[in-house]
Amino acid sequence: MVSSSNVFNSINKFYSTEELLWIASSISRFHRIQGCSELEKAADFIVKEVLDVENFEVKIYRYSYSEAFGIHSDVVGWDVRDGFVQLLPQGKILSSFIEARTAIAAHSPGGDIEAEVVYVGEGLDMDRYKGVENKVVLSYGPPYLVYKLGCRFGASAFILFKRGLYEKAIPYVGLFLSRDEVKECKAPAVTISKEDALRIINRLERGDKVRVRVYVEASYRAEAYAPVIEVSVGDGDTEIHSYAHLCHPGGTVNDNVSGVATLLELVKSIDRAINRGELGIPKMRKISFVFFPEYYGSLPYLMEKIGRGTGIDFGINLDMVGEKQWITNSTLYFIRPPYLLSKPFYEGLLLKSLLHSISKRSTFSNVSRALSFRFDITPYDSGSDHDLYLQFGIPSVMLNQWPDDFYHSNMDSIDKFDPDIAKDIGVAVGTTLYIIAVEKFKESIVKQVGDAYTDFIKSYASLKHLDVEEVGQIDVQSDAEYIYIASKGVLTARFIAKKLGLEKAIEFYRKFMDSSFIQHIVIRYIPLLTMIKPCTVNEIAKYINLDYGKTIPLDRLRESLAILEELGVIARKNYR
Repeated sequence: MVSSSNVFNSINKFYSTEELLWIASSISRFHRIQGCSELEKAADFIVKEVLDVENFEVKIYRYSYSEAFGIHSDVVGWDVRDGFVQLLPQGKILSSFIEARTAIAAHSPGGDIEAEVVYVGEGLDMDRYKGVENKVVLSYGPPYLVYKLGCRFGASAFILFKRGLYEKAIPYVGLFLSRDEVKECKAPAVTISKEDALRIINRLERGDKVRVRVYVEASYRAEAYAPVIEVSVGDGDTEIHSYAHLCHPGGTVNDNVSGVATLLELVKSIDRAINRGELGIPKMRKISFVFFPEYYGSLPYLMEKIGRGTGIDFGINLDMVGEKQWITNSTLYFIRPPYLLSKPFYEGLLLKSLLHSISKRSTFSNVSRALSFRFDITPYDSGSDHDLYLQFGIPSVMLNQWPDDFYHSNMDSIDKFDPDIAKDIGVAVGTTLYIIAVEKFKESIVKQVGDAYTDFIKSYASLKHLDVEEVGQIDVQSDAEYIYIASKGVLTARFIAKKLGLEKAIEFYRKFMDSSFIQHIVIRYIPLLTMIKPCTVNEIAKYINLDYGKTIPLDRLRESLAILEELGVIARKNYR
């Protein structure tokens, strides 16, 4: 059996933090918005300038943004050259593209507008849009819904901000408009900091009129492609994957240049170790490292791979893994898959390697190693490409650092990136993948590691949730099973609005926005659960408790199921 310590030491020896920083800074130069030509250029740069490897096979997949995959509708191709928002008559620039690539909302039409500002708050109260015709809408609400509503009422431009962000940060906002939508929606959209937004709101509340200039120089593309890079080594009947999403604005790093750069340097370190004879080519399973635009690249890629009959045993998602925790206030999370898709042996190996890698300190009497970073283990959480791997029945773990005070903003810059923790994570992931790829494990070892991991997770979760009452059977009229009936993909505001119309979509968001946990259960967890197997209400409640150690009120669960039925995502079957 291969020595895990030897594998770890070999990868660690050839993993360069200096090269990692060069890769991260180089990729961050590209404005990698979905549908942007710079996203395609970033992929070409990676293939031509970064992946100078001898033992790996490099493949490029391209998927048209003009096509719909699963429940994801098309996204318009788009490029932006300049833009700003300016207070009039003072002339003060509140945000500009040359200073912050996040200053222009992704997929915004071009335009040059001078008009008064109208504040609509969260943007979900239609009465507040009365009088916005030929005005500039200011809002912190869901960007797509606010934009569509404002356009319906004749707004000439939009200024968007985020309340939960660092006060001086310029947020990243995406509209993800379709080709048909841009024929009707002509208003440019920009973003400003919370600090500047509050100044405008204060003036409006005093009765002042605030006039601004919104300028966006952008154009739409006839065709755009989602590039997917697959870098593989080894042989075998099945594959194991580690992956990271390549998209997001220029200048931003931790989300998610950090994950991409960490894996690219891992590829190079394994390649060096093979060249030096310290590691061999895996024969049991193929290792694939995959880089794609979030959701819009991973879905068609997996549809093609699974459609060709490729077996993928396990996945590890790296999304925001290079944080300087003392600056961003983040914690490294090991995010498990749902109970029904857990693969305890593989997860146990990864957790063991990760704990070893990030434990660099010693206790007072030097009796054991201790964690060097904030770290925690959590149940399934959504919001990245592991969602789609799980939808295809592929057990997947996400490694992620959260919260991040500078998330989705221009201040997610290279000075917040920690190459040391990124290396520690990369080496742990590489060690795990390599061991899985080269070994045929004895059943006794699989059971020993799997049981130890399962017992630890259960005990840890129980200790964290001792104050939570155990769920009982829910008294319902019938024991009908719910089954997922839609195509694969993630539920977004755009999908909900297209299915229900703007009014009902707004009602949905107002009903479920009070709890991020309920939102997660409705939009991600229940669809995934019913995709894996048909479930009764009692079973859904049971699995929520198994995964999260908590319950949700019966009325909220019924509302959740009803809205998913109305969306055409799930259906009832098999009345017994």
